Amino acid sequence: MRQTMRWYNPIRRVEEEAAAPMSEAQAIGMLSGHPDCDWFIAVYREMRGRHPDIVQALIFTGDVFYMEHWRGQPPG
Repeated sequence: MRQTMRWYNPIRRVEEEAAAPMSEAQAIGMLSGHPDCDWFIAVYREMRGRHPDIVQALIFTGDVFYMEHWRGQPPG
């Protein structure tokens, strides 16, 4: 059974349950295919340097973009 994770997907701008990546390439693939993907991947690599666990680094990357996307938005 494959492990899942709950994270903020910066490409879709939604919090979601997703299959946890099993490799660095899969994690980067989850951040690819968007005009801002270079930015997403750069933040992921920074988080990966701080957190050796791939899933945790990806979750923290989502947190960064959650805060970026919703800054200044009214609640609710």
